[in-house]
Amino acid sequence: MILDKGGENLSTLIRLTGYLKKYWPATSGVIAAVFIATGLGLIPPWLIRYGIDNYIIGNNPRFLWIIGALMVVVTLVQGFLDYLKKYITEFIAQRVIHDIRTELYQHLNSLSFAFYDYSRTGDIMSRVIADINLLQGFLANASIYIAENILTIVGIFIVLIFWNLQLSLLYLLMIPFMVFGMYQYSNRVAPMFKKVRKKFASLNEVIQEDLAGIEVIKLFGRENKEEEDFRQINQQYTDINITSARVSAFWLPYVNFFMGVGTALVIWTGGRLVISNTISLGVLAGFTGYIAMLFRPIRKTGMMVNFGSQALAAAERVFEVMDESSDIQDSPAAYPLPKVKGQVEYRNVSFSYQNGKEVLKKIDFKVEPGQTIAVVGPTGAGKSTLVHLLPRFYDPVQGEVLIDGHNIKDVNVESLRQQVGIVLQQTFLFAASIKENISYGKPDASREEIIEAARIAQIDEFIQSLPLGYETPVGERGVNLSGGQRQRLAMARVLLTGPGLLILDEPTSSVDVETEEKMQQALAGVIKGRTTFIIAHRLWTIKNADKIIVLDDGEIIEEGNHQTLVNAGGFYSRINLNNPESLRKDMEEPGDME
Repeated sequence: MILDKGGENLSTLIRLTGYLKKYWPATSGVIAAVFIATGLGLIPPWLIRYGIDNYIIGNNPRFLWIIGALMVVVTLVQGFLDYLKKYITEFIAQRVIHDIRTELYQHLNSLSFAFYDYSRTGDIMSRVIADINLLQGFLANASIYIAENILTIVGIFIVLIFWNLQLSLLYLLMIPFMVFGMYQYSNRVAPMFKKVRKKFASLNEVIQEDLAGIEVIKLFGRENKEEEDFRQINQQYTDINITSARVSAFWLPYVNFFMGVGTALVIWTGGRLVISNTISLGVLAGFTGYIAMLFRPIRKTGMMVNFGSQALAAAERVFEVMDESSDIQDSPAAYPLPKVKGQVEYRNVSFSYQNGKEVLKKIDFKVEPGQTIAVVGPTGAGKSTLVHLLPRFYDPVQGEVLIDGHNIKDVNVESLRQQVGIVLQQTFLFAASIKENISYGKPDASREEIIEAARIAQIDEFIQSLPLGYETPVGERGVNLSGGQRQRLAMARVLLTGPGLLILDEPTSSVDVETEEKMQQALAGVIKGRTTFIIAHRLWTIKNADKIIVLDDGEIIEEGNHQTLVNAGGFYSRINLNNPESLRKDMEEPGDME
Protein backbone atom coordinates (compact mmCIF):
# COMPACT_ATOMS: atom_id res chain seq x y z
CA MET A 1 0.00 0.00 0.00
CA ILE A 2 2.83 2.38 0.72
CA LEU A 3 5.15 1.02 -1.94
CA ASP A 4 5.92 3.00 -5.05
CA LYS A 5 6.58 1.56 -8.50
CA GLY A 6 10.34 1.70 -8.23
CA GLY A 7 10.43 -0.41 -5.07
CA GLU A 8 12.53 2.17 -3.23
CA ASN A 9 10.12 2.20 -0.29
CA LEU A 10 10.11 -1.59 -0.20
CA SER A 11 13.89 -1.78 0.12
CA THR A 12 13.79 0.98 2.76
CA LEU A 13 11.11 -0.91 4.70
CA ILE A 14 13.05 -4.18 4.53
CA ARG A 15 16.19 -2.42 5.74
CA LEU A 16 14.27 -0.80 8.58
CA THR A 17 12.69 -4.06 9.75
CA GLY A 18 16.15 -5.63 9.70
CA TYR A 19 16.85 -3.81 12.97
CA LEU A 20 14.13 -5.95 14.61
CA LYS A 21 16.22 -9.14 14.31
CA LYS A 22 18.13 -8.22 17.43
CA TYR A 23 14.87 -8.19 19.39
CA TRP A 24 13.24 -11.25 17.82
CA PRO A 25 11.88 -12.75 21.11
CA ALA A 26 9.96 -9.56 21.93
CA THR A 27 8.97 -9.11 18.28
CA SER A 28 7.67 -12.69 18.16
CA GLY A 29 5.63 -12.00 21.30
CA VAL A 30 4.07 -8.93 19.72
CA ILE A 31 3.23 -10.83 16.53
CA ALA A 32 1.57 -13.60 18.56
CA ALA A 33 -0.39 -11.02 20.58
CA VAL A 34 -1.55 -9.32 17.37
CA PHE A 35 -2.85 -12.60 15.93
CA ILE A 36 -4.61 -13.60 19.14
CA ALA A 37 -6.10 -10.14 19.75
CA THR A 38 -7.32 -9.94 16.14
CA GLY A 39 -8.91 -13.38 16.44
CA LEU A 40 -10.63 -12.37 19.68
CA GLY A 41 -11.89 -9.22 17.97
CA LEU A 42 -13.74 -11.37 15.43
CA ILE A 43 -15.71 -13.24 18.13
CA PRO A 44 -18.43 -10.66 19.17
CA PRO A 45 -20.40 -10.70 15.86
CA TRP A 46 -20.32 -14.49 15.93
CA LEU A 47 -21.71 -14.41 19.48
CA ILE A 48 -24.44 -11.99 18.33
CA ARG A 49 -25.42 -14.37 15.54
CA TYR A 50 -25.47 -17.35 17.87
CA GLY A 51 -27.47 -15.50 20.54
CA ILE A 52 -30.12 -14.26 18.09
CA ASP A 53 -30.58 -17.58 16.31
CA ASN A 54 -30.51 -19.83 19.39
CA TYR A 55 -31.81 -17.75 22.29
CA ILE A 56 -33.77 -14.70 21.07
CA ILE A 57 -35.63 -16.22 18.10
CA GLY A 58 -35.86 -19.51 19.97
CA ASN A 59 -37.49 -17.64 22.85
CA ASN A 60 -34.92 -19.02 25.28
CA PRO A 61 -33.52 -16.00 27.17
CA ARG A 62 -32.15 -18.07 30.09
CA PHE A 63 -28.74 -18.44 28.49
CA LEU A 64 -28.34 -14.92 27.09
CA TRP A 65 -26.20 -14.08 30.12
CA ILE A 66 -23.64 -16.57 28.81
CA ILE A 67 -23.34 -14.53 25.60
CA GLY A 68 -22.91 -11.34 27.63
CA ALA A 69 -20.38 -12.98 29.96
CA LEU A 70 -18.35 -14.31 27.03
CA MET A 71 -18.25 -10.85 25.48
CA VAL A 72 -16.96 -9.41 28.77
CA VAL A 73 -14.26 -12.11 28.97
CA VAL A 74 -13.25 -11.55 25.35
CA THR A 75 -13.04 -7.78 25.96
CA LEU A 76 -10.91 -8.24 29.11
CA VAL A 77 -8.47 -10.61 27.42
CA GLN A 78 -8.29 -8.38 24.36
CA GLY A 79 -7.61 -5.36 26.59
CA PHE A 80 -4.79 -7.21 28.36
CA LEU A 81 -3.25 -8.19 25.02
CA ASP A 82 -3.57 -4.60 23.80
CA TYR A 83 -1.65 -3.46 26.87
CA LEU A 84 1.12 -5.99 26.20
CA LYS A 85 1.26 -5.05 22.52
CA LYS A 86 1.52 -1.36 23.26
CA TYR A 87 4.17 -1.72 25.96
CA ILE A 88 6.36 -4.27 24.15
CA THR A 89 6.06 -2.45 20.83
CA GLU A 90 7.09 0.82 22.45
CA PHE A 91 10.01 -0.99 24.12
CA ILE A 92 11.15 -2.44 20.78
CA ALA A 93 10.68 0.88 18.99
CA GLN A 94 12.74 2.76 21.58
CA ARG A 95 15.54 0.19 21.42
CA VAL A 96 15.58 0.14 17.61
CA ILE A 97 15.61 3.94 17.42
CA HIS A 98 18.40 3.98 20.01
CA ASP A 99 20.39 1.61 17.78
CA ILE A 100 19.73 3.63 14.61
CA ARG A 101 20.55 6.95 16.26
CA THR A 102 23.76 5.51 17.76
CA GLU A 103 24.79 3.97 14.44
CA LEU A 104 24.07 7.22 12.62
CA TYR A 105 26.03 9.29 15.15
CA GLN A 106 28.99 6.91 15.01
CA HIS A 107 28.87 6.99 11.22
CA LEU A 108 28.81 10.79 11.19
CA ASN A 109 31.95 10.76 13.34
CA SER A 110 33.63 8.37 10.90
CA LEU A 111 32.97 10.48 7.80
CA SER A 112 35.80 12.55 6.39
CA PHE A 113 36.03 16.33 6.21
CA ALA A 114 34.96 16.19 2.56
CA PHE A 115 31.43 15.16 3.62
CA TYR A 116 31.08 18.15 5.93
CA ASP A 117 32.47 20.52 3.30
CA TYR A 118 29.35 19.92 1.21
CA SER A 119 26.72 19.19 3.90
CA ARG A 120 24.54 21.62 5.82
CA THR A 121 24.51 21.37 9.61
CA GLY A 122 20.76 22.06 9.79
CA ASP A 123 20.01 19.24 7.36
CA ILE A 124 22.13 16.78 9.33
CA MET A 125 20.45 17.82 12.59
CA SER A 126 17.03 17.33 10.97
CA ARG A 127 17.94 13.76 10.02
CA VAL A 128 19.43 12.87 13.38
CA ILE A 129 16.54 14.28 15.44
CA ALA A 130 13.30 14.96 13.54
CA ASP A 131 13.49 12.12 11.00
CA ILE A 132 14.50 9.53 13.57
CA ASN A 133 11.74 10.68 15.95
CA LEU A 134 9.23 10.15 13.14
CA LEU A 135 10.56 6.62 12.68
CA GLN A 136 10.03 5.99 16.37
CA GLY A 137 6.33 6.88 16.05
CA PHE A 138 5.99 4.63 13.03
CA LEU A 139 7.57 1.61 14.73
CA ALA A 140 5.69 2.12 17.99
CA ASN A 141 2.23 2.77 16.57
CA ALA A 142 1.69 2.62 12.83
CA SER A 143 3.37 -0.76 12.32
CA ILE A 144 0.99 -2.42 14.80
CA TYR A 145 -2.07 -0.71 13.35
CA ILE A 146 -1.11 -1.76 9.83
CA ALA A 147 -0.68 -5.40 10.89
CA GLU A 148 -3.94 -5.41 12.85
CA ASN A 149 -5.87 -3.75 10.03
CA ILE A 150 -4.68 -6.22 7.42
CA LEU A 151 -5.41 -9.22 9.64
CA THR A 152 -8.82 -7.86 10.61
CA ILE A 153 -9.84 -7.22 7.00
CA VAL A 154 -8.65 -10.66 5.88
CA GLY A 155 -10.24 -12.41 8.88
CA ILE A 156 -13.62 -10.70 8.37
CA PHE A 157 -13.77 -11.61 4.70
CA ILE A 158 -12.90 -15.23 5.46
CA VAL A 159 -15.75 -15.40 7.98
CA LEU A 160 -18.19 -13.64 5.64
CA ILE A 161 -17.38 -15.99 2.75
CA PHE A 162 -17.82 -18.95 5.07
CA TRP A 163 -21.21 -17.65 6.27
CA ASN A 164 -22.71 -16.64 2.93
CA LEU A 165 -20.90 -16.35 -0.38
CA GLN A 166 -23.58 -14.24 -2.03
CA LEU A 167 -23.47 -11.47 0.59
CA SER A 168 -19.68 -11.51 0.87
CA LEU A 169 -19.38 -11.04 -2.90
CA LEU A 170 -21.20 -7.72 -2.57
CA TYR A 171 -18.35 -6.46 -0.44
CA LEU A 172 -15.71 -8.12 -2.52
CA LEU A 173 -17.00 -6.05 -5.45
CA MET A 174 -16.02 -2.90 -3.50
CA ILE A 175 -12.41 -4.05 -3.03
CA PRO A 176 -11.09 -3.13 -6.54
CA PHE A 177 -12.37 0.45 -6.11
CA MET A 178 -10.72 0.74 -2.68
CA VAL A 179 -7.44 -0.77 -3.89
CA PHE A 180 -7.41 1.61 -6.86
CA GLY A 181 -8.07 4.59 -4.58
CA MET A 182 -5.39 3.46 -2.16
CA TYR A 183 -2.89 2.99 -4.98
CA GLN A 184 -3.57 6.46 -6.37
CA TYR A 185 -3.44 7.98 -2.91
CA SER A 186 -0.14 6.29 -2.08
CA ASN A 187 1.48 7.38 -5.35
CA ARG A 188 0.47 10.99 -4.76
CA VAL A 189 1.13 11.30 -1.05
CA ALA A 190 4.50 9.50 -0.84
CA PRO A 191 6.43 12.00 -3.04
CA MET A 192 4.74 14.86 -1.18
CA PHE A 193 6.03 13.70 2.17
CA LYS A 194 9.54 13.36 0.78
CA LYS A 195 9.26 17.03 -0.17
CA VAL A 196 7.88 17.81 3.30
CA ARG A 197 10.90 16.22 5.00
CA LYS A 198 13.34 18.06 2.72
CA LYS A 199 11.57 21.37 3.23
CA PHE A 200 11.59 20.82 6.99
CA ALA A 201 15.35 20.24 6.78
CA SER A 202 15.70 23.53 4.85
CA LEU A 203 13.74 25.31 7.58
CA ASN A 204 16.09 23.80 10.14
CA GLU A 205 19.11 24.96 8.15
CA VAL A 206 17.89 28.57 8.06
CA ILE A 207 17.29 28.64 11.83
CA GLN A 208 20.62 26.99 12.64
CA GLU A 209 22.60 29.27 10.34
CA ASP A 210 20.91 32.45 11.58
CA LEU A 211 21.47 31.56 15.23
CA ALA A 212 25.12 30.76 14.53
CA GLY A 213 25.60 34.02 12.64
CA ILE A 214 23.47 36.29 14.82
CA GLU A 215 26.41 38.61 15.50
CA VAL A 216 26.99 39.21 11.80
CA ILE A 217 23.26 39.69 11.18
CA LYS A 218 23.02 42.35 13.86
CA LEU A 219 26.32 43.95 12.90
CA PHE A 220 25.09 44.64 9.37
CA GLY A 221 21.50 45.30 10.38
CA ARG A 222 20.16 42.44 8.24
CA GLU A 223 17.43 41.28 10.65
CA ASN A 224 14.63 42.23 8.23
CA LYS A 225 16.31 40.41 5.33
CA GLU A 226 16.78 37.23 7.38
CA GLU A 227 13.21 37.43 8.68
CA GLU A 228 11.94 37.70 5.11
CA ASP A 229 14.01 34.68 4.05
CA PHE A 230 12.64 32.75 7.01
CA ARG A 231 9.05 33.75 6.18
CA GLN A 232 9.49 32.48 2.63
CA ILE A 233 10.85 29.06 3.59
CA ASN A 234 8.33 28.79 6.42
CA GLN A 235 5.50 29.60 3.98
CA GLN A 236 6.78 26.99 1.52
CA TYR A 237 6.84 24.39 4.30
CA THR A 238 3.30 25.35 5.33
CA ASP A 239 2.02 25.26 1.73
CA ILE A 240 3.37 21.79 1.00
CA ASN A 241 1.88 20.48 4.25
CA ILE A 242 -1.51 21.96 3.32
CA THR A 243 -1.27 20.36 -0.13
CA SER A 244 -0.51 16.95 1.36
CA ALA A 245 -3.37 17.44 3.86
CA ARG A 246 -5.76 18.14 0.97
CA VAL A 247 -4.77 14.88 -0.72
CA SER A 248 -5.03 12.98 2.59
CA ALA A 249 -8.46 14.47 3.35
CA PHE A 250 -9.91 12.92 0.18
CA TRP A 251 -9.34 9.36 1.41
CA LEU A 252 -11.93 9.27 4.21
CA PRO A 253 -15.00 10.38 2.19
CA TYR A 254 -13.87 8.16 -0.69
CA VAL A 255 -13.83 5.09 1.55
CA ASN A 256 -17.05 6.07 3.32
CA PHE A 257 -18.89 6.27 0.01
CA PHE A 258 -17.99 2.75 -1.08
CA MET A 259 -18.50 1.36 2.41
CA GLY A 260 -21.94 2.97 2.44
CA VAL A 261 -22.78 1.48 -0.96
CA GLY A 262 -21.64 -1.94 0.24
CA THR A 263 -23.66 -1.68 3.44
CA ALA A 264 -26.80 -0.67 1.56
CA LEU A 265 -26.42 -3.60 -0.81
CA VAL A 266 -25.90 -6.05 2.08
CA ILE A 267 -28.97 -4.80 3.99
CA TRP A 268 -31.13 -4.82 0.85
CA THR A 269 -29.98 -8.25 -0.34
CA GLY A 270 -29.62 -9.75 3.14
CA GLY A 271 -33.07 -8.60 4.20
CA ARG A 272 -34.60 -10.33 1.19
CA LEU A 273 -32.64 -13.49 1.99
CA VAL A 274 -33.90 -13.43 5.60
CA ILE A 275 -37.51 -12.98 4.41
CA SER A 276 -37.08 -15.92 2.03
CA ASN A 277 -35.55 -17.99 4.86
CA THR A 278 -32.30 -18.39 2.87
CA ILE A 279 -30.28 -17.07 5.80
CA SER A 280 -31.14 -16.52 9.43
CA LEU A 281 -31.66 -13.16 11.09
CA GLY A 282 -28.61 -13.93 13.24
CA VAL A 283 -26.44 -14.25 10.13
CA LEU A 284 -27.63 -10.85 8.83
CA ALA A 285 -27.03 -9.25 12.25
CA GLY A 286 -23.56 -10.82 12.40
CA PHE A 287 -22.89 -9.62 8.86
CA THR A 288 -23.76 -6.04 9.73
CA GLY A 289 -21.60 -6.34 12.86
CA TYR A 290 -18.60 -7.38 10.80
CA ILE A 291 -19.32 -4.68 8.25
CA ALA A 292 -19.28 -2.10 11.03
CA MET A 293 -15.93 -3.56 12.15
CA LEU A 294 -14.58 -3.11 8.61
CA PHE A 295 -15.13 0.63 8.68
CA ARG A 296 -12.39 1.27 11.23
CA PRO A 297 -9.47 -0.66 9.64
CA ILE A 298 -10.29 0.42 6.10
CA ARG A 299 -10.67 4.08 7.03
CA LYS A 300 -7.47 3.98 9.14
CA THR A 301 -5.59 2.48 6.22
CA GLY A 302 -5.49 5.93 4.64
CA MET A 303 -4.01 7.40 7.81
CA MET A 304 -1.47 4.59 7.93
CA VAL A 305 -0.49 5.20 4.30
CA ASN A 306 -0.06 8.84 5.27
CA PHE A 307 2.05 8.05 8.33
CA GLY A 308 3.94 5.26 6.60
CA SER A 309 4.85 7.52 3.67
CA GLN A 310 6.24 10.13 6.06
CA ALA A 311 8.17 7.50 8.01
CA LEU A 312 9.67 5.88 4.91
CA ALA A 313 10.65 9.30 3.55
CA ALA A 314 12.38 9.97 6.89
CA ALA A 315 14.04 6.53 6.88
CA GLU A 316 15.31 7.11 3.35
CA ARG A 317 16.95 10.38 4.46
CA VAL A 318 18.57 8.66 7.45
CA PHE A 319 19.87 5.77 5.35
CA GLU A 320 21.23 8.21 2.75
CA VAL A 321 23.65 9.49 5.39
CA MET A 322 24.46 5.97 6.60
CA ASP A 323 25.34 4.98 3.03
CA GLU A 324 27.85 7.81 2.70
CA SER A 325 31.33 6.34 2.72
CA SER A 326 34.34 8.07 4.19
CA ASP A 327 37.10 9.10 1.83
CA ILE A 328 39.58 8.46 4.64
CA GLN A 329 39.75 4.82 5.74
CA ASP A 330 42.35 2.47 7.16
CA SER A 331 43.77 0.01 4.67
CA PRO A 332 43.37 -3.69 5.58
CA ALA A 333 47.09 -3.88 6.37
CA ALA A 334 47.22 -0.60 8.33
CA TYR A 335 49.51 -0.59 11.37
CA PRO A 336 49.95 1.84 14.30
CA LEU A 337 52.31 4.72 13.62
CA PRO A 338 55.37 4.42 15.89
CA LYS A 339 56.28 7.33 18.14
CA VAL A 340 56.98 10.23 15.82
CA LYS A 341 60.48 11.65 15.54
CA GLY A 342 59.33 14.42 13.21
CA GLN A 343 60.68 13.88 9.70
CA VAL A 344 58.03 14.87 7.13
CA GLU A 345 58.19 14.51 3.36
CA TYR A 346 55.77 15.47 0.60
CA ARG A 347 56.47 13.61 -2.64
CA ASN A 348 54.88 14.92 -5.85
CA VAL A 349 51.63 15.71 -4.00
CA SER A 350 48.64 17.08 -5.89
CA PHE A 351 45.15 17.63 -4.55
CA SER A 352 41.74 18.84 -5.69
CA TYR A 353 38.36 19.08 -4.00
CA GLN A 354 35.15 17.65 -5.44
CA ASN A 355 34.65 20.68 -7.67
CA GLY A 356 37.67 19.49 -9.67
CA LYS A 357 39.82 22.60 -9.22
CA GLU A 358 43.42 21.63 -8.51
CA VAL A 359 44.43 23.23 -5.20
CA LEU A 360 47.91 21.74 -4.85
CA LYS A 361 50.22 20.90 -7.77
CA LYS A 362 53.17 18.54 -7.50
CA ILE A 363 54.33 19.60 -4.06
CA ASP A 364 57.79 18.34 -3.09
CA PHE A 365 59.68 19.19 0.09
CA LYS A 366 61.30 17.51 3.08
CA VAL A 367 61.40 18.57 6.73
CA GLU A 368 63.86 17.25 9.32
CA PRO A 369 62.85 16.43 12.93
CA GLY A 370 62.47 19.48 15.16
CA GLN A 371 62.36 22.02 12.33
CA THR A 372 59.82 24.85 12.17
CA ILE A 373 58.25 25.46 8.76
CA ALA A 374 56.32 28.62 7.96
CA VAL A 375 53.84 28.35 5.10
CA VAL A 376 52.95 31.67 3.50
CA GLY A 377 51.16 32.83 0.39
CA PRO A 378 48.14 34.80 -0.83
CA THR A 379 44.55 33.86 -0.10
CA GLY A 380 43.56 30.65 -1.88
CA ALA A 381 47.15 29.54 -2.42
CA GLY A 382 46.50 26.20 -0.70
CA LYS A 383 48.23 26.76 2.64
CA SER A 384 45.54 25.21 4.87
CA THR A 385 45.01 22.35 2.45
CA LEU A 386 48.74 21.60 2.50
CA VAL A 387 48.88 21.10 6.26
CA HIS A 388 45.48 19.36 6.44
CA LEU A 389 46.87 16.51 4.35
CA LEU A 390 49.30 15.70 7.16
CA PRO A 391 46.71 14.31 9.66
CA ARG A 392 44.73 12.85 6.70
CA PHE A 393 41.78 15.20 6.86
CA TYR A 394 42.03 14.65 3.11
CA ASP A 395 44.08 12.33 0.91
CA PRO A 396 46.11 13.61 -2.06
CA VAL A 397 44.86 12.61 -5.50
CA GLN A 398 48.48 12.06 -6.49
CA GLY A 399 51.75 11.53 -4.64
CA GLU A 400 52.33 10.59 -1.03
CA VAL A 401 52.98 12.11 2.39
CA LEU A 402 55.49 10.41 4.68
CA ILE A 403 56.22 10.77 8.38
CA ASP A 404 59.53 9.23 9.50
CA GLY A 405 59.48 7.24 6.25
CA HIS A 406 55.97 5.84 6.84
CA ASN A 407 53.40 6.55 4.14
CA ILE A 408 50.51 7.96 6.19
CA LYS A 409 48.05 5.89 4.12
CA ASP A 410 49.70 2.75 5.49
CA VAL A 411 49.18 3.58 9.18
CA ASN A 412 45.84 3.64 10.98
CA VAL A 413 44.25 7.06 11.20
CA GLU A 414 43.74 7.05 14.97
CA SER A 415 47.43 6.49 15.72
CA LEU A 416 48.35 9.18 13.20
CA ARG A 417 46.07 11.87 14.62
CA GLN A 418 47.09 11.08 18.17
CA GLN A 419 50.56 12.34 17.27
CA VAL A 420 49.58 15.39 15.23
CA GLY A 421 48.43 18.42 17.21
CA ILE A 422 46.49 21.20 15.47
CA VAL A 423 45.55 24.69 16.63
CA LEU A 424 43.09 26.14 14.15
CA GLN A 425 42.49 29.82 13.49
CA GLN A 426 38.77 29.39 14.28
CA THR A 427 38.90 28.01 17.82
CA PHE A 428 36.04 25.83 19.05
CA LEU A 429 35.48 25.33 22.76
CA PHE A 430 32.84 23.15 24.42
CA ALA A 431 30.28 24.59 26.83
CA ALA A 432 32.15 23.15 29.81
CA SER A 433 34.78 24.29 32.32
CA ILE A 434 38.24 25.52 31.37
CA LYS A 435 39.71 22.38 32.89
CA GLU A 436 37.45 20.10 30.84
CA ASN A 437 38.29 21.97 27.64
CA ILE A 438 42.05 21.77 28.18
CA SER A 439 41.91 18.07 29.08
CA TYR A 440 39.53 17.15 26.23
CA GLY A 441 42.23 15.28 24.31
CA LYS A 442 43.60 13.66 27.49
CA PRO A 443 40.72 13.17 29.97
CA ASP A 444 42.91 11.38 32.52
CA ALA A 445 45.45 14.22 32.74
CA SER A 446 46.43 15.31 36.24
CA ARG A 447 45.80 18.85 37.46
CA GLU A 448 49.55 19.50 37.38
CA GLU A 449 49.74 18.50 33.71
CA ILE A 450 46.80 20.77 32.85
CA ILE A 451 48.36 23.72 34.65
CA GLU A 452 51.72 23.14 32.97
CA ALA A 453 50.11 23.11 29.50
CA ALA A 454 48.24 26.33 30.37
CA ARG A 455 51.44 27.92 31.65
CA ILE A 456 53.31 27.19 28.41
CA ALA A 457 50.40 28.64 26.45
CA GLN A 458 50.56 31.81 28.62
CA ILE A 459 46.98 31.39 29.87
CA ASP A 460 47.56 30.05 33.41
CA GLU A 461 47.91 33.48 35.00
CA PHE A 462 44.57 34.59 33.58
CA ILE A 463 42.82 31.37 34.67
CA GLN A 464 44.18 31.65 38.20
CA SER A 465 42.77 35.18 38.45
CA LEU A 466 39.22 33.92 37.90
CA PRO A 467 37.04 33.27 41.00
CA LEU A 468 36.47 29.64 39.99
CA GLY A 469 39.89 29.16 38.42
CA TYR A 470 40.07 26.10 36.20
CA GLU A 471 36.44 25.22 37.03
CA THR A 472 35.19 28.40 35.33
CA PRO A 473 32.59 27.66 32.60
CA VAL A 474 33.62 29.05 29.22
CA GLY A 475 30.03 29.33 27.92
CA GLU A 476 28.76 28.10 24.58
CA ARG A 477 31.64 28.12 22.05
CA GLY A 478 33.76 29.96 24.63
CA VAL A 479 31.60 33.08 24.60
CA ASN A 480 32.88 34.13 28.05
CA LEU A 481 36.47 34.43 26.76
CA SER A 482 38.16 36.81 24.37
CA GLY A 483 39.48 35.63 21.00
CA GLY A 484 43.07 35.57 22.24
CA GLN A 485 42.12 33.69 25.39
CA ARG A 486 40.21 31.09 23.38
CA GLN A 487 43.19 30.64 21.09
CA ARG A 488 45.67 30.16 23.94
CA LEU A 489 43.26 27.75 25.62
CA ALA A 490 43.12 25.72 22.41
CA MET A 491 46.91 25.75 22.31
CA ALA A 492 47.07 24.38 25.87
CA ARG A 493 44.56 21.67 24.89
CA VAL A 494 46.82 20.51 22.07
CA LEU A 495 50.00 20.71 24.12
CA LEU A 496 48.54 18.46 26.81
CA THR A 497 48.38 15.54 24.37
CA GLY A 498 52.13 15.82 23.72
CA PRO A 499 52.06 15.65 19.89
CA GLY A 500 55.24 14.91 17.96
CA LEU A 501 54.06 17.07 15.07
CA LEU A 502 52.38 20.43 15.52
CA ILE A 503 50.29 22.51 13.11
CA LEU A 504 49.54 26.12 14.03
CA ASP A 505 47.05 27.72 11.65
CA GLU A 506 47.38 31.47 12.24
CA PRO A 507 48.10 31.05 15.98
CA THR A 508 48.41 34.79 16.65
CA SER A 509 45.41 36.10 14.71
CA SER A 510 43.44 36.98 17.86
CA VAL A 511 46.31 38.19 20.03
CA ASP A 512 46.38 41.78 21.22
CA VAL A 513 49.54 43.85 21.41
CA GLU A 514 49.82 43.43 25.19
CA THR A 515 49.79 39.65 24.85
CA GLU A 516 51.96 39.42 21.76
CA GLU A 517 55.25 39.28 23.66
CA LYS A 518 53.92 36.50 25.87
CA MET A 519 52.75 34.63 22.79
CA GLN A 520 56.21 34.85 21.28
CA GLN A 521 57.57 33.22 24.43
CA ALA A 522 54.74 30.69 24.38
CA LEU A 523 55.40 29.72 20.79
CA ALA A 524 59.08 29.26 21.54
CA GLY A 525 58.15 26.83 24.30
CA VAL A 526 55.45 25.10 22.27
CA ILE A 527 57.55 24.33 19.20
CA LYS A 528 60.68 23.33 21.10
CA GLY A 529 61.63 19.77 20.19
CA ARG A 530 58.72 19.38 17.77
CA THR A 531 58.41 19.55 14.02
CA THR A 532 56.05 22.47 13.58
CA PHE A 533 54.14 23.86 10.62
CA ILE A 534 52.99 27.46 11.04
CA ILE A 535 50.56 29.27 8.76
CA ALA A 536 51.07 32.90 9.72
CA HIS A 537 51.22 36.45 8.50
CA ARG A 538 52.93 38.24 11.39
CA LEU A 539 56.56 38.59 10.47
CA TRP A 540 57.92 37.60 13.88
CA THR A 541 56.23 34.19 13.60
CA ILE A 542 57.78 33.64 10.19
CA LYS A 543 61.31 35.02 10.17
CA ASN A 544 62.60 32.65 12.88
CA ALA A 545 61.37 29.56 11.01
CA ASP A 546 63.99 27.07 9.82
CA LYS A 547 62.29 26.94 6.44
CA ILE A 548 59.70 29.13 4.72
CA ILE A 549 57.54 27.64 1.98
CA VAL A 550 55.90 30.22 -0.28
CA LEU A 551 52.79 28.98 -2.08
CA ASP A 552 50.99 30.63 -4.95
CA ASP A 553 48.14 29.04 -6.88
CA GLY A 554 48.90 25.63 -5.36
CA GLU A 555 52.58 25.57 -6.28
CA ILE A 556 55.75 26.12 -4.28
CA ILE A 557 57.31 29.19 -5.87
CA GLU A 558 59.99 29.83 -3.23
CA GLU A 559 61.61 27.90 -0.40
CA GLY A 560 64.29 28.82 2.14
CA ASN A 561 64.82 30.75 5.36
CA HIS A 562 63.84 34.37 5.90
CA GLN A 563 67.16 35.97 5.00
CA THR A 564 67.70 33.76 1.95
CA LEU A 565 64.29 34.62 0.54
CA VAL A 566 64.70 38.33 1.25
CA ASN A 567 68.07 38.33 -0.56
CA ALA A 568 66.57 36.40 -3.48
CA GLY A 569 64.45 39.40 -4.44
CA GLY A 570 61.41 37.29 -5.35
CA PHE A 571 57.76 37.22 -4.26
CA TYR A 572 58.57 36.90 -0.54
CA SER A 573 61.08 39.71 -0.68
CA ARG A 574 58.63 42.10 -2.35
CA ILE A 575 55.93 41.33 0.21
CA ASN A 576 58.41 41.71 3.06
CA LEU A 577 59.66 45.10 1.84
CA ASN A 578 56.12 46.42 1.46
CA ASN A 579 55.11 45.23 4.91
CA PRO A 580 58.15 45.06 7.19
CA GLU A 581 56.07 44.24 10.30
CA SER A 582 53.36 42.07 8.82
CA LEU A 583 52.59 40.06 5.72
CA ARG A 584 48.87 40.17 6.41
CA LYS A 585 47.96 43.00 4.07
CA ASP A 586 49.06 41.18 0.93
CA MET A 587 48.72 37.60 2.06
CA GLU A 588 45.72 37.67 4.37
CA GLU A 589 43.90 34.40 4.46
CA PRO A 590 40.50 34.01 6.11
CA GLY A 591 39.73 30.94 8.15
CA ASP A 592 37.95 29.22 5.28
CA MET A 593 39.19 25.96 3.87
CA GLU A 594 41.41 26.27 0.83
